[in-house]
Amino acid sequence: MRRIVPLFVLVLLVGAAWWAYPLLQPLLRYGSLPRNLDRPLTVLVLGVAPEYKYYHQRAPEDFRGLSDVNLLVRFDPATKHISVLSIPRDVFVRIPGYGWHLINQANKFGGPDLARQVVSNLTGVEIDGYVAVSVEAIRNGVDALGGITVCVEKPMQYKDTAAKLDINLQPGCQHLGGTQAEGYLRFRHDALGDIGRIQRQQTFFNALQQQILTPVGLWRIPQAIASVEQNIRTDLTRDQIASLLGFAAQQPQLVSLLTPGQFGQGWEVNRAELNKLVQRFFGDAPTVAQATHGDLRGQQAVVLYAAPQEAAAIEMRRKLRELGLRVLLREMESAPPRSEVISNGAAELAQVLGEAIGMPSRVSGESVLYADLTVRIGTDFVGSNGRNQ
Repeated sequence: MRRIVPLFVLVLLVGAAWWAYPLLQPLLRYGSLPRNLDRPLTVLVLGVAPEYKYYHQRAPEDFRGLSDVNLLVRFDPATKHISVLSIPRDVFVRIPGYGWHLINQANKFGGPDLARQVVSNLTGVEIDGYVAVSVEAIRNGVDALGGITVCVEKPMQYKDTAAKLDINLQPGCQHLGGTQAEGYLRFRHDALGDIGRIQRQQTFFNALQQQILTPVGLWRIPQAIASVEQNIRTDLTRDQIASLLGFAAQQPQLVSLLTPGQFGQGWEVNRAELNKLVQRFFGDAPTVAQATHGDLRGQQAVVLYAAPQEAAAIEMRRKLRELGLRVLLREMESAPPRSEVISNGAAELAQVLGEAIGMPSRVSGESVLYADLTVRIGTDFVGSNGRNQ
């Protein structure tokens, strides 16, 4: 028995060393012990597209390609929220020294520093640092995490030999490996273009957060960090990174937002609505408006459902009309596993409606464009007959 105990301890130490070894290089470069985040930290995250020097030949990664993903992220310890504002690549902005261009050109012209200046000018938010990520991080990180389960809402087919993209996804909830996840996140060849891609990215972020917080997800974090470390560049300090690690351990709530606007010359930003979102989710003294059932009257709601759930959708439309909402029904290829109310910013309004119809609510840019509220009927929906619909 005395020999078994030391042997058991040795096995545990070897297992711990194997688990932590992938973090050696990232720790040497960025590492610090996790600490409390004592004030909000705002970071610009850039998803940088690959560049090519010859036909179908990748240029060395220098993180100076087009920023096809532009995320303004605020980590707020007071509210325990991570607020993510997705800015479409097709927003026209004035880039200092270059004139009017699409916002994704800023990183190509002047790197992350110029991109940070442009995004700050657009939103009015002071940015503390940046994180630039190359596309390889998607494949490597997702594979290291063991894949991600996502509900694909429509068929997605597209092939790009130069970018080594061969997307072939069918509707339904499924476990995606790194290459499939990259295809899901980069697909934009449908009627919504880049806006649809942003909404899928927000779906992915939500699924990723849920998976990472599982025991298996936490176990695989060191391997995931090590696998993407070479695909990331940042100007965040060790202390800032340590504060973000400490904040992540508190399991903050994720709020994902889409820059309000409409299709026109690119994506035309609605400045008034953007200012409301910034004040609500990125301000130091946010104003939170209380909502009641009376505030639901006259709001536009869209009910999303799959074909087998048509009866449930009609029942839901009746309930929403009784609450005074204007309602449209929209059929999907497949139903998500979870029923919920979604709004792109109107958190309190979504919460009131969710409580009224017995559904959870959340804030996300996945909400249907131009609708105030979106009601998703998932496979878990229970109708008035007490059965799943």
